[in-house]
Formats: sequence, C-alpha cells, structure tokens
Amino acid sequence: MNAFGERQHVEKFIPLCIKKILNDEKIFIHSYPDKKTSGTRFYIHGRNIADAVLFLIKNGTIGEKYNISGEKEVSNLEMAQMIASIMKKELNFEMVDFHGNRPGHDLRYGLDGSKLFHMGFELPLNFEESLKKTVQWTLENQKWLEY
Repeated sequence: MNAFGERQHVEKFIPLCIKKILNDEKIFIHSYPDKKTSGTRFYIHGRNIADAVLFLIKNGTIGEKYNISGEKEVSNLEMAQMIASIMKKELNFEMVDFHGNRPGHDLRYGLDGSKLFHMGFELPLNFEESLKKTVQWTLENQKWLEY
C-alpha cells in the first residue's frame, strides 16, 4: 500500500511526478529487469486510511491483525500517466531497473484487505476522484513542491 494525499512531501512518488511533469523533466519508473513492466502498488488516500483505523477502533477485535488496502492495484507507470492526464501534459519517462542500489525495494506492494472489507468497511473516497483532487490541490499550492 502507498498512502497519498494533499500536503505529501515532494520526495514521494505522486508529488514528485507532479513536480517533474510541471518542469518537463523525465520521470524514472522502477521496473522489472525487462524494463517493460513497472512495479505496482495499492495506492490509498490518507483519509481512507484514517477512516479504516476509526472503523477498526469501533469494530475490530483487540489482538487481531487487519490489513488496510486501497481499492485497486495500479502500476507506477499507470499512476504517472494518470497524473499527466489530469494535468493535461505529456509524460516524459524512462523505465529503469537499478534495484541493486536500493536494497529492500519491492516492485510490488500488495496487501490483502479483504478481511476488513468483509467486516463491512467501505472506502469513503473513490481512488480516481481522490487522485484528481490531490493533483489539483498540488497544482493550486505549488509552493508545497519546493520543500
């Protein structure tokens, strides 16, 4: 799972993509060694995470383990393409495989959140809409990208 939302530090993937797209810079997309397939994540907005925690406080069992996951798995390339599309700009990217320089880096983060969903939890924010709002907020608050 990768959390995202407004006010996220620019070192993280989504705000970094926004900044690089704004500046017409190349985005390096982590890929498998074939350099054709990018890694994937279940992206989830911070408000959805907070809502899931509150749900578990009310409905969970002490000592039980629960995974909080997003509604769908998205490749890092798809994410960059979605951001560029929202911004109505071209995406300049390169697929790279240099994971030897990043020990512990995983190409896929995929938690199974079905236990939580079977308990009746529903994500309050839709993925596409929350991504669009995050990108729009960042574009309206570009000073945030300077940090």
